Amino acid sequence: MIRKSLLTLCFGAVLSAQATQCPRVEGAYATWQYPLGGVLAIEELNSDALTHIILAFAFPTEGGGLDTRLVDTHINDALQFGRSNNIGIILSIGGAGVNFLNLTKADLNALAKNIADYAIQHRLDGIDIDWEHFSTNEQPNPIESGNHLYLLKRLHELLPQEIDLGTDVEAGFWNGPNYHQDLDIYADYIRFMAYNFTGQWPASFIDHHSAWLYTQMGLESDIPGINSMMQKYPKEKTLLGLPFYHKGFVDGQSEQVSIVTTDHIVEKLVKDRGVEFNSGHAIADTTHWYWETPELLKKKSQFIKDNHYPGVFIWELHQDSKDPDYQLLNAIAEVLPKCDACSAQWQSYPTIYNQGDTFSFNGQNYRVKSGPIYDITPDTSGHEHRFSKIGNCKTNSTFNKTVL
Repeated sequence: MIRKSLLTLCFGAVLSAQATQCPRVEGAYATWQYPLGGVLAIEELNSDALTHIILAFAFPTEGGGLDTRLVDTHINDALQFGRSNNIGIILSIGGAGVNFLNLTKADLNALAKNIADYAIQHRLDGIDIDWEHFSTNEQPNPIESGNHLYLLKRLHELLPQEIDLGTDVEAGFWNGPNYHQDLDIYADYIRFMAYNFTGQWPASFIDHHSAWLYTQMGLESDIPGINSMMQKYPKEKTLLGLPFYHKGFVDGQSEQVSIVTTDHIVEKLVKDRGVEFNSGHAIADTTHWYWETPELLKKKSQFIKDNHYPGVFIWELHQDSKDPDYQLLNAIAEVLPKCDACSAQWQSYPTIYNQGDTFSFNGQNYRVKSGPIYDITPDTSGHEHRFSKIGNCKTNSTFNKTVL
């Protein structure tokens, strides 16, 4: 695995140089039957703004099994949509409340093998481990955080170079200590869940759950014990999480907190009551509402761009507005525009291309419609019909490590 480690280091150096040109804009897509926000087909997603779709979730099972039943109902549509629109497809395993803690080392080995097999079988672009549940808080937990690290290590060893490996973490005093400081040794990306700083617990502030103050502290604070991203992980691997859900504190207290979509804010507050969408805060019928706004998203995205982070990820795409005038994804795209992915350059024989393979040739990306072929290019007379053009190739992209 020395080669993979060296390639990852090289990729990090290239990524740092390219981050302002080709940011990652990843969107999580809930695969369960009734997601908050209602029906949203994958083909309805804004392919001009997204570089990756994160399918959430598959789940670990007893003995190291992998339950992919929810994802399986969407995987083919996602792969077809992704390949047609230069969007990488990532599978996330875990989620809030999902328990990895009962898995032994043998179970973790089996789980890693099952995840890698699924990723290879479906030619995924990435794997994400969303390990959020620990048995303790406010203190390091060497055994559980060590098992999280071990799972990433095994996946790092099993996944081919072209499949990214990432994991999700929290900052702060509460859950931050549970995340091992060496996760970046094996993970290509560390996804900072910067969107649950307030909520339904007794000590919570009555404030925005993803306020810029908390987000910036979580990214770069040097206060001891804050477990900021800067204190633990390299900036070149850190992706900032952005929420498309919003919170209402009933009676201005944290005992009861409503979680709603962007359309709820738009319909109930902006349109019905005339609240300014970019205000991000309103009190209505004793409920104190806080929501993510286009201006706040632009501020966060601009920070990512100016400071050369690789990009952002969104929780969750169903929760954006269906009204184009209020879609939060558009605000991110204004600051972090998508770059077209550059596939690997066309190679002559002995390279053989089969149906579905992609490559870059003379500044364009192509997909092979009929194969196998070799020593034939898209401009070879009489063979144009064997290729489909899938977009201009503008610059190197973070879409897939193999292109670099």
